[in-house]
Amino acid sequence: MADSFEPSVVPNIQHVALRTNNLERLIAFYHGTIGLPITRVRGPEDHPDAVWLPGVQLVRADGDFEASGTLDHLAIGIDNVDEVCARLEAAGTKVDRSPFEVVGNDGKAFAYASFWYDPDGNRVEIFKHI
Repeated sequence: MADSFEPSVVPNIQHVALRTNNLERLIAFYHGTIGLPITRVRGPEDHPDAVWLPGVQLVRADGDFEASGTLDHLAIGIDNVDEVCARLEAAGTKVDRSPFEVVGNDGKAFAYASFWYDPDGNRVEIFKHI
C-alpha cells in the first residue's frame, strides 16, 4: 500500500482472546494459578460466556469446537516471574522452557522469561523487561 497513514499505536497489547471448550479450566489457570485478576465477566455469573483478565480474554465455545489458528504464544508481562513460575510448577503445569535471560544481538540481557502450557495447550510466556 502506498498509503502514508500511520496508526497511533499504544505500546502494549490490549488483550488476546482465547476460545475454549472448558472456560472454567482456563479461568482456574490464568486466575487461580497465575493470579491474574478477573476484570470483567459477560453473561451469567455461574456460567459466563466470556471473562477478561489483564491481557487475556477467555471465551466459551459452545457446541462442537475444534481448536484452530496459528498462535505461537501469548506473552504476559509479570514483575515477579520467579514467584509465578513457582506457582505454575506447584500446580503441575507443563513447562516448555524454565526461566532464562533473553539476550539481544548486542550480547546484553534485556528480559527474563519462561514458557509454559495452559490447559488447552497454548504456549504462555511469563515475561519481564530488565
